[in-house]
Amino acid sequence: MNKTLKKAILITSALAATSVAGLVVTGRKTGWGPFRNLYDWDEETDKVRKKYDPEANKGGIIFYGASNFRLWKEMEEDLSEYRVQNHGFGGSTDELLIRYAEKLLYPYDPAIVVFQTGSNDYVYMKGSDTEIASTCVDKKKAMFELFHDMLPDAKFVVMSGILMPGRDEYTPIVRLVNEALKEYCEGVEWLYYADSEDMTFIDGEYREDYFIKDGIHLTHEARLEWRDLYIKPMLERVIKENGLESVRR
Repeated sequence: MNKTLKKAILITSALAATSVAGLVVTGRKTGWGPFRNLYDWDEETDKVRKKYDPEANKGGIIFYGASNFRLWKEMEEDLSEYRVQNHGFGGSTDELLIRYAEKLLYPYDPAIVVFQTGSNDYVYMKGSDTEIASTCVDKKKAMFELFHDMLPDAKFVVMSGILMPGRDEYTPIVRLVNEALKEYCEGVEWLYYADSEDMTFIDGEYREDYFIKDGIHLTHEARLEWRDLYIKPMLERVIKENGLESVRR
């Protein structure tokens, strides 16, 4: 084996090892990717529970969903006029949101819950786009109904799924899910749908500058636009329509 070929093999092997190591770290830190099972959801949700004591934080606004909430470290500051709590945890699926509701949702008796879910569900599903979207929507409907049974006085804000350049192959599924959820929410008095689909996808092009390098997680600047154009207007609507001034600081 000549030196050039040997060097090329060593470089390729090193790059492959680095990529695998990166995926392992990502799986452990955020709960998504091929090594997502290494993620410790109990530990992550324990941190949320420790930060927000249930007895001292009842009747507020809970943001409940995956890493685009979890990574919003500035949420309380960015939404300082409201009594918000960030209960997001990385890699969460609807199944996991249900599993940890006894810890992170029900004890807080929230007045408003803001949900951002979806992509971590359908990337692990099999079938055609239509089949996956239908399954995903059915699971979400069941989840919202369960949460409503447990929290009958709470109002739920459902954020539309984010169209992501890093998960471009799933964009048709996201749009199908968004369309079905919008129709569903419009027919349920305790559900509100916040349609932010156009924020990251305009005229067939992604706003790649709205994402960090992975193309999946929003930048802080993008979250501020998410807040100003979609989240705050919907919170104001829910507050005014239901007399929920108590959620303000």
